[in-house]
Amino acid sequence: MKKLIVATLLVVGMSTFAQVENKKKEGKEPMEKMSPAERVEKGLKRMTKQLNLTEAQQKEMKILMAEQEAKRADANFKPSKEDRLEMKEKISKILTPEQNATWDKIQEEKKEKMKDKIKEKKEKAEKTEDK
Repeated sequence: MKKLIVATLLVVGMSTFAQVENKKKEGKEPMEKMSPAERVEKGLKRMTKQLNLTEAQQKEMKILMAEQEAKRADANFKPSKEDRLEMKEKISKILTPEQNATWDKIQEEKKEKMKDKIKEKKEKAEKTEDK
């Protein structure tokens, strides 16, 4: 009888844990699975929240982001350094100096996060190779 109770508790506990993991991931849909219009909207919402964009800025950014998404739709498109600099200049013209400073800070933080992720992946790959 004790074994049955322990087994039941174990199953219930594991299923509860699995549901908690699924709920964490529910709210985040991968960018790859979104349509270009959905990606533009999501990016615009994030920028509006982070930079407190005005209505006019939102309209301009939406057009700019839609153009960028249209370019990315081409499978052969790989943004060059010039493309990224051009985009940065266009964004800078839309934003105020304060917003530009905040945007630059956010971009630096993203760059650092990506470097950390790449470093972690390399370390993880090296550990699996060593075994």
